[in-house]
Amino acid sequence: MKKQVFYFPGILLFFICLAGCNQPAQTETSNGRSGINPESGGPFISFQKDVHDFGKIITGERVSYGFRFTNTGTSPLLITGIRSGCGCTVGDYPKDPVMPGKEGRIHVVFNSSGRRGFQSESVRVLSNAEESVVTLRITAEVMEQ
Repeated sequence: MKKQVFYFPGILLFFICLAGCNQPAQTETSNGRSGINPESGGPFISFQKDVHDFGKIITGERVSYGFRFTNTGTSPLLITGIRSGCGCTVGDYPKDPVMPGKEGRIHVVFNSSGRRGFQSESVRVLSNAEESVVTLRITAEVMEQ
C-alpha cells in the first residue's frame, strides 16, 4: 500500500518566519556598533566615541583622555576591568555600578617615554553589558624634542 505525503510549501515558510521572530531586536549604538536593543533589558554600554587622537606629542610626555559612556540599558552596568595592550597605557574606571541613563568615564593614560613615531594602543573594557568587551583606541604621533 502506498502512503500519501502531503507537502505544503507554506509550512516551511511559516517555520522560517517563526524562527526569525525569536531573534532579539538589533540596533546601532552611538559609536557605530550594533548590538541587542537596550530596551530589551539588561545593561548596555554606549561610548560617545571609541577612538581618541592625541595628535603630536613630545617623547616622554604623559597624556590622558576620558572616554565618556552612558548606560543606555535598563539595569545597572558594572565595569569589571580594563586590559591594555602594553604597559605604556593604563586606565581607570568606575568601580560602582552605573545606573540606567547615567554616565561614566574610562580614563586612559598614555606614557610616550621611549616611543617614537605613530603610536596606536588599545584598551579593552570588560563589563556585564550584552557586548561584554568593548575596545577603545588611542593614537598619537610621538616626536623627539
